[in-house]
Amino acid sequence: MSYLIKQMGHVIISSPDPEGAAQDLADVVGLRITGRDGDTVYLSSNDRHHEVSYVKGDGEAVAMGLEAVSAEAVDEVYNRAKSEGLEIVTDKPLGKFYDRAVTIVAPGGAVIEVHTPIKRDQTRRYLGSGPRPRRIEHFNSNAPDTAAYGEFCEDILGMKLSDKTSDDGLRWYRAQDGFHHTIAMGTGPTSLHHYAFDLHCFEDLARIADNLSVKDRAMIWGPGRHGAGDNIFTYYADPHGCLVENSIEMAHIANDAVYEPRTWDISEGLAGRWLNMWGTPPTPDFLVPGVNFAKTK
Repeated sequence: MSYLIKQMGHVIISSPDPEGAAQDLADVVGLRITGRDGDTVYLSSNDRHHEVSYVKGDGEAVAMGLEAVSAEAVDEVYNRAKSEGLEIVTDKPLGKFYDRAVTIVAPGGAVIEVHTPIKRDQTRRYLGSGPRPRRIEHFNSNAPDTAAYGEFCEDILGMKLSDKTSDDGLRWYRAQDGFHHTIAMGTGPTSLHHYAFDLHCFEDLARIADNLSVKDRAMIWGPGRHGAGDNIFTYYADPHGCLVENSIEMAHIANDAVYEPRTWDISEGLAGRWLNMWGTPPTPDFLVPGVNFAKTK
């Protein structure tokens, strides 16, 4: 099966205070505000117009965006979703600065927008207080039935399974860019658990922790190294209670023909190496579900 998704696209999150939420992300992680349109505030860490959009609302996940390989791939996702009887929220872009899109409710309730490339109209270098990530990297959402959610990733989105846990409950899926996962999933009531940024070095993660301390806040968990994905991570909570992961060194799968998805033994539970190779289990605050997806009907 050919890939339909190139890479992670963007996230749209509603906020009672879009301006404050945007400034917080800029202060802590180092994205820059690239524009405003009414109550919408856009941020980016690279030459894309935006990777994060905050819109006026109640603090919910509006949609997770995936950048398609082409306009024809967007059409193919639409046709597959329609053929399977999935809820299609709209076949128009949810925002500006990209031409084509389809927004679908995945099995379990995650809202996913597949779209053509977001306009590249920003300079790569800019001033800011944070470490400036390379890119938005992935998102992790929970679903009551991750088998059905996983089949959606494979059959509708054309993504490939990278790893899973021995109970099939947690799964990680990659796109054409080859990074270990663009979508991660866990079991539970539908929610957006976290969205993640790819940083340059360990010092960047330390700087984010320092930025949080200046705001009298702290990391939720980390640093550690995940088994699935092999990335070094830290997590903190954004103003809405959704976790933000910042990581480095995510595994890259260069050859699909020889890669075999791994199955991680989870018999040791949350203290297992599948979750943290360095051994420290997650904190209770990490185990919160995150934020709900906004209702589509």
